[in-house]
Amino acid sequence: MKKSEILKNDQIDNVLATLWKKNLPTLRERLDLLDHTASLAASGALPEEPRLEAYSIAHKLTGSLGMFGYHQGTDIARKIEQILKAPTPTQLTTLTALTKELRTSISAGL
Repeated sequence: MKKSEILKNDQIDNVLATLWKKNLPTLRERLDLLDHTASLAASGALPEEPRLEAYSIAHKLTGSLGMFGYHQGTDIARKIEQILKAPTPTQLTTLTALTKELRTSISAGL
């Protein structure tokens, strides 16, 4: 690898690290909302509005976590997204475990 390529890669890494830090408050809010939605689902009542909001958040996380190197987080967010797209009662019971797993998978970056 040429020195100029290494410098460009370092610059990209620095930009991504800066973006990650800048977006941490938003990420934490999104994770909290997913946790809240999972709690609602576990209680047996998941109204349409929170479900759709959580679906949108899971979709955004599916798209963004991989960019920051959190590929496992992307996979988990995708599972959450698919469940929230057309949930069944059995699937809803898995949301709590999945949101916990998602948070754990990116905890090093939080």
